[in-house]
Amino acid sequence: MKKIIVIFMACAMLGITTANESFVAIHPATTSPAPQGMANGHFEVVWEKDYGDVWWWSARYEGPQPVGDADNDGNNELLIGGRDPFMRVMKYNGNTYVEQAKLIDPVFGLGYSVNFRIGDNWVEIPEPFGSATGFGIGDIDNDGKNEIGVAWGRHFSAFKWNGMRYKLMGRYIVADSSQGGTTLDCIIGDYDNDGENEVIITGGFSDESSLVALEWDGSEFVRAAGWGDRSIFFPWIADVDNDGLNEVIVGNGRELTVLKWNGNGFDSHIIEKFSHQVFGCVGKDSTGDGINEIHVTFGWPQLCIYRWNGSDYEKIFDKTWTWEADTIEAIDVGDVDGDGHEEVCVGTDKIHIFEWNGSGYEEEYFINDTYGLLAVTCVGDFDNDGNIEINAGSVGLTEEGQHYMSWILKYRE
Repeated sequence: MKKIIVIFMACAMLGITTANESFVAIHPATTSPAPQGMANGHFEVVWEKDYGDVWWWSARYEGPQPVGDADNDGNNELLIGGRDPFMRVMKYNGNTYVEQAKLIDPVFGLGYSVNFRIGDNWVEIPEPFGSATGFGIGDIDNDGKNEIGVAWGRHFSAFKWNGMRYKLMGRYIVADSSQGGTTLDCIIGDYDNDGENEVIITGGFSDESSLVALEWDGSEFVRAAGWGDRSIFFPWIADVDNDGLNEVIVGNGRELTVLKWNGNGFDSHIIEKFSHQVFGCVGKDSTGDGINEIHVTFGWPQLCIYRWNGSDYEKIFDKTWTWEADTIEAIDVGDVDGDGHEEVCVGTDKIHIFEWNGSGYEEEYFINDTYGLLAVTCVGDFDNDGNIEINAGSVGLTEEGQHYMSWILKYRE
């Protein structure tokens, strides 16, 4: 047993990956009918995985960019992460989804702490490995090929496919154990409009900015900028004011904020203040007008959408599901039914799908096959057939006896 533990720790320290784990649907595929009069098709569960019922290990996390060609073979992969110390790279093999690799947190002792209750007392025990709190696929080192970036507990790591496995490219310690806090997410993109990608890492740190921007200098990651003083979860990088330049959209605590790079630092513009934590921010064009809208989720069962009107950000949609779970990071935009129009997909414990009808957002589908607190609701072409699927996963449970799950749903006529 000790030998197994030593080998496991050695693999983690070296950034070595493990693979060859596949899962098929546990029960026959179920369907989710569209509301009456809205559409004729439905969504079908084509794959699912049960990760167990242990909250400090089994829960699933979202990443802003979980879909992309991670190994540069022309086909997309899907990243699935959670509170365990693994970053799973899922690949469709023509029949089902298999684990191409299982990345292991490469910095021993820089995870976060877990509180256990013993009798009437709570005991804090540090986890030796951090969880994959945020992750993405993108060209991190600007060599024209994609890499995988992962925020784990208090540090960030990037992995590059070398033809056989994902090899650790570099890491950056965001905060050490004396500072406390944890990373929460990371996103890859050109935040400063210099023509090259950077990585933005967000979180909550007692002695550090809650947003840290990193650049790859050819041999290592270096800090380029910092901002924020409150917990920041799921950020986004996109041009949301139609000026041809990217902005960074974040929830700085309970404030929805747009950050614009001024050459030396960030100028911040608070769009709105809320009575609850802002979680997910996605800047994509969901109205088809060529301008990216800002789609926002919360520590509350709510979705808000904002659009640049030429002078400011105008709220064009605000929906709350009183008796459902919080939306947290469960938000994405894409043409999930193949009708040529982008849909907005948001998760509570269920999945609501909206389409812009020219004057407002109309609910087109309601998926009730999922359960739990859906941190994960992302879209992408996971099986490389030219059509977009939905991946959902639960970070919390809403009823006794539930397990933490991950699902892939596909539209059928």
